[in-house]
Amino acid sequence: MTIGYTGAWSSKAGLLVQDTGTTTKPVSQSVKVKQMLALVGNNPNALDTAKMDKLKLHKQIKGFDPENVTAKSLGNLTTFLKDNGLITDVTAVTLSNAGDKFDRFGIPKDPEASFNALEYFATQLDSIQNNNMKGNKYANYLIPEYKKAIYVLQNLASYGKGNGSTPTDKNMSAKA
Repeated sequence: MTIGYTGAWSSKAGLLVQDTGTTTKPVSQSVKVKQMLALVGNNPNALDTAKMDKLKLHKQIKGFDPENVTAKSLGNLTTFLKDNGLITDVTAVTLSNAGDKFDRFGIPKDPEASFNALEYFATQLDSIQNNNMKGNKYANYLIPEYKKAIYVLQNLASYGKGNGSTPTDKNMSAKA
């Protein structure tokens, strides 16, 4: 039995803390999220904006912010997009399950709590890719769906920021 300090321990704020000798800061979650979103990129064709214009959906999408959304509102929006044929069933299930937290009885906890949907999908995608490296082959099937969910959220945000009309060739005139 040893009495006293062994190894590299030091006293900080009245607690014994092991000094590992490394002073590197852990990478913050937001940096990882930004890196993952940069790796995923953008796909402006994930949503058919021309069809959205025909259906006059701009008023429903205006102001959509995927970085501040509730699980309930995202679920409602997902159902709306699926019913209008803008996203597939698989994408709808992926999006509607985002941000859900359940208690031990399976009842959703606080579906009105806001969360960052882009961050949610980026962190999920990161963990899925890590599982894929560890030999989980099911992850291969999830990666494209999570990327598509990110694309849909990005496109909804950009569509909601626009004025509601997608420019077409007949509306543009060339100037020489």
